[in-house]
Amino acid sequence: MADVDDLACVYAALILADDQVAITGEKISTLLKAAAVSVEPYWPGLFAKALDGLNVRDLITNVGSSAGAGPAAAAAPVAAAAAPA
Repeated sequence: MADVDDLACVYAALILADDQVAITGEKISTLLKAAAVSVEPYWPGLFAKALDGLNVRDLITNVGSSAGAGPAAAAAPVAAAAAPA
């Protein structure tokens, strides 16, 4: 399970992405300080580097749009075939 440092940085990054602001370690740190959340100093930079060059909004809107479709579509014919029996 994620700890408080992870979640705080994730939420800060989501806030920045929602406001269409570039996600940097400094901006994550600023949001965390404004929220009075204390994290280890390396977390904001780590998250900023991990998200560098990625469009977070696209990641959120496309999560599971292609990966989840395969198994669900494959299970539908099996359920339909089992019903008449």
